[in-house]
Amino acid sequence: MVGYGLSQTIVWILVSYLSQSVAVTVMFLARNLVGFLLTFLFSANKALPLASFKRWKAHFFRASATLLGGLSIFYSVTKIPVADSVAITFLAPIFGTVLSIFYLGEKLTKATLFKLVVGFIGVFIITGFSAEGDAIGYAAALFGAFMTAVAYVSVKSLSDTESPQTILYVSYLVMVPISALLAIDGWVTPTNTQLLWLLAIGTAFYLAQIFMAKAFSLAPAAKVLPVDYSRIIFSSVLGFVFLNQSMTLSTYIGAAVILLTATLREKDIEKLSYRRIFKRP
Repeated sequence: MVGYGLSQTIVWILVSYLSQSVAVTVMFLARNLVGFLLTFLFSANKALPLASFKRWKAHFFRASATLLGGLSIFYSVTKIPVADSVAITFLAPIFGTVLSIFYLGEKLTKATLFKLVVGFIGVFIITGFSAEGDAIGYAAALFGAFMTAVAYVSVKSLSDTESPQTILYVSYLVMVPISALLAIDGWVTPTNTQLLWLLAIGTAFYLAQIFMAKAFSLAPAAKVLPVDYSRIIFSSVLGFVFLNQSMTLSTYIGAAVILLTATLREKDIEKLSYRRIFKRP
């Protein structure tokens, strides 16, 4: 999972670096196209999963959420510090918990409401005090986190009948044509050097997916997911070294609030409840 965090951070660092000369839509197309080609090249079964199209609406919904979420986060790292964007994306698991109540019929608990409220307090701390960048960039990161959560919940629904490889494969089949259409508008042919960087973006994204799948195959999600928060470390270090971006005190505090909230278990929150804290002896 550390490999996933590092690879994903490299994608965002490269996007931020190239944003002055390459359109976001072109970089997003490169991510999807190279990722698809590598997935197809190293796939054991290269046959088109036609049976999966029995649930084409669910696949299209998941792919659309992934596309909108990814494009929004790409845009956000071109407008605000990468570490700020990464910190806000950690709201995705919290959003996913809330969405599962409406989409999957799961039960609403006080712990869920607590996580949602405190998570937004963390975002406010990041964006409301000494924030660097524009408001649209922070809004894009927040929207990206929400759409990522939609994709998470959709995968949970699809996983009842589809394999992870099939879900990813069909998602690419939807995202590549759409991202190509978006990239056509205002297209400027990349230079040879830019093509190499675009190839690096797609390769790093592909490796991130491979590392994540491998991590989940080797250990339970409860043990794997907390390691994903290493991304905040990678983004702050790489952002400082390569982009001269530094995290403000408010980013550190807000990120800590979001990370703590996302990793708290329901029974931990119950122990912190008002009644327990202020109960008279």
